[in-house]
Amino acid sequence: MNKKFVWTLLLLIVIGVGIFFLTKKPKEEVIEENEDEIVEETDEEEEVEEEPEYTGNTDFTSFSTDTQTLGEQSEATFSIKSLEHSSKDGYHELLFTLNTEDEEEPYVIASYLSNMSVIRLDFQGISKDSTGIGYQQEQAINKEGITRIYHNISAQSDQELYDIGVSKSTIFHLSAEETSEGEWSVILKIKYPGEITKDIDLGNEEFSTEDQEIEGIGATKNASITSYTYGTTGGILKLVWSVSGDGDNPIPSVTASYNDEDELIVTFPSLSIDRVSNISAGMTLPLGITATPERSGEQSIYTFTGMEGKAEYRISASLSPNQVILEIK
Repeated sequence: MNKKFVWTLLLLIVIGVGIFFLTKKPKEEVIEENEDEIVEETDEEEEVEEEPEYTGNTDFTSFSTDTQTLGEQSEATFSIKSLEHSSKDGYHELLFTLNTEDEEEPYVIASYLSNMSVIRLDFQGISKDSTGIGYQQEQAINKEGITRIYHNISAQSDQELYDIGVSKSTIFHLSAEETSEGEWSVILKIKYPGEITKDIDLGNEEFSTEDQEIEGIGATKNASITSYTYGTTGGILKLVWSVSGDGDNPIPSVTASYNDEDELIVTFPSLSIDRVSNISAGMTLPLGITATPERSGEQSIYTFTGMEGKAEYRISASLSPNQVILEIK
């Protein structure tokens, strides 16, 4: 009787195991199907939308090269929450999102500055800027003659300046819309001006203590320094001269080298105008550095002191806005 019981028990175990595997198999198939679906959804998310091509159907009748203004000057304050830009059908669109607790429309001016080759956006009454583009920093565009968005420095604490580089004069349109209570969209649309190929010396890419130079234009091409700004990033002094000139090349010639006293001498040998040297007897800069300008005839000399020995530096240039840039480590 014990043997019969053992055989019966073994038979029940075998039958139970068989039933278990039969019931588990469909669940394994369901899991595989779900995994396939997840992979397909991931592939769809990674698809990149293609940029629109110009169809010629965009209506540009509201665009112009004239200075355009939104709102009115008031005591209202705004914060710039974000900046987005994208390529559209024949134009580039910049979208600034602003927040406020006031009821007024933001006061914004858009104008073309031919001497800098930029369309400037001038925001007034700004208490905070969160675009993520620091002062003297930029965000590249490089699309059909629109080069970059450059965050310029303003002398007023409640003013923010954004310069959009363009290869030549082009039409644009400035508008604003209140998207919800206390939130505004400021939109600048710029028609693509088309790229222009320029063979211009933009200076040096590497820092060094060796002599450096830029071969540019001189007084005969109306080479000029119109203003300057400065700041520091990561322990590096950045001094920016805004420059202009006639023709395709607005960058003046400039040389830089150390003298025997470890003073850095930056020389513009031929300028028709230098408004910086005329208005400043001396420039007190960050990191304990000072600059002394001297103007003689068409030549401007800037002497930099306060560095520890011969500090590495770099002198370069950029277009739209047109600048000569000195960086000292």
